Amino acid sequence: MLRLKRAKMSNIKKQFGTRLRSLRIGKGLTLEDLSDLSGLHSTYIGSVERGERNISLEAIERLAKGLQVEMFDLFVLNDENIGENLEEFLKGVKIQIASLNKKERKFFLDLTRAIASGLKGLKK
Repeated sequence: MLRLKRAKMSNIKKQFGTRLRSLRIGKGLTLEDLSDLSGLHSTYIGSVERGERNISLEAIERLAKGLQVEMFDLFVLNDENIGENLEEFLKGVKIQIASLNKKERKFFLDLTRAIASGLKGLKK
């Protein structure tokens, strides 16, 4: 029974971390950017994003302010909001792609095509 409880807690930390990362990337922020905006150390934020830490309410408030979102936005964890998360993720990807040179963009496009092709093969 205790083992199940720990697994659930670990899962919620990972879900929260994934949501935090999605919001950060969607805003085009690096860990260092969010660190500067929230006053929290970038390694701490990274460990929260990986689901390794049990974050405090004070830290959640600081992250929300740094991201310029409401605190409750950090708790949108269910699959119903996957479209919203996808939009945030794609916005962050666009920002990252814009910083690449021509050679890097071609590599990224080739890699993306290879991944998409592999995923299509999994559906069969």
